[in-house]
Amino acid sequence: MNTLIILTVIIAIVTVIYMTTVKKKVTTRINHLNNPPVTAQSYNRTAPLFTPEDWRQKFQEAGLSQHWQKFEPLLRSEIAIKPENAVDTEINVGQSKIGGQPDLPKNQTWFKENSGKSLSFLAQINLSETSQLDKLNQLPSSGLLYFFYSAEQEAWGFDPKDKDKFKVFYFNGDVADLARTEFPSDLPEYSRYKTCKISFDSSVSIPDCESEVVFEILSDKEQDAYIKLTVDGEITKLLGHSDNIQGTMEEECQLVTNGLYCGDASGYNDPRAVALKKVADKWILLFQIDSIDKAGMMWGDVGRVYFWIKREDLEKKDFNKSWVVLQCS
Repeated sequence: MNTLIILTVIIAIVTVIYMTTVKKKVTTRINHLNNPPVTAQSYNRTAPLFTPEDWRQKFQEAGLSQHWQKFEPLLRSEIAIKPENAVDTEINVGQSKIGGQPDLPKNQTWFKENSGKSLSFLAQINLSETSQLDKLNQLPSSGLLYFFYSAEQEAWGFDPKDKDKFKVFYFNGDVADLARTEFPSDLPEYSRYKTCKISFDSSVSIPDCESEVVFEILSDKEQDAYIKLTVDGEITKLLGHSDNIQGTMEEECQLVTNGLYCGDASGYNDPRAVALKKVADKWILLFQIDSIDKAGMMWGDVGRVYFWIKREDLEKKDFNKSWVVLQCS
């Protein structure tokens, strides 16, 4: 029995060392290539849109065309969001927007943390405006999705206790039941984001360069070429592959929402983690909001806030089971 325990411990240690080495290896290559997902120079520059044909050509130009058949099925449709400066009076009640004052149901109070501290309003999406672009009909075809987040940016996504530090709210009623809602008095001025009207467009994304599938398919040299495909610029969107700054998030979402703290190695080394990781791919990106200069939004050091949800919960329209992650450079 003692021998078995020792062997198990050794395997666990070797696995941790291997994964750490792989992550450092990828990070080193990214830094060497000087091509991070977001840079200060790209802040406030909208990223380009892509079609499957665009990606096929980019794979060919990068010398990766021999792997295109394996990556093509991994492409994900997404709804790109472009913000433009506006004032609330220019936007109809119930219309999609980022920042400003939200149009909440008349009987709905402002969302707060358990401590009573008001959350910041990030965006409201009128889903009737996006339904034609939702290629797989993943989102509801009507209603509004609202996104709120910690006014002090205190939730990074690794602590199960942070469930109250964000809110995804779905309303599927009449626009006549909505009212433009004043900012609560306790919300700091810097957490009252500027109003942006938004337009939507269709695009397609590829897996992050640190995704397992990239390691499985590509050699080290080919991974260098793949990293160069990383999209730079301001990227705010619904659905698709997340544009990561500090690595993949699906596993973290799965562990944290099952009660495991991931601010250190304890959650990843917990005995329950092995089984949980096997179904981490159930998590998909719901909404990604970038640091947007027009809205006065800066997430850490030119970071992004990501809202995640499991496919089954999205199908049920159960947005209460979403999770949030903040990443920055």
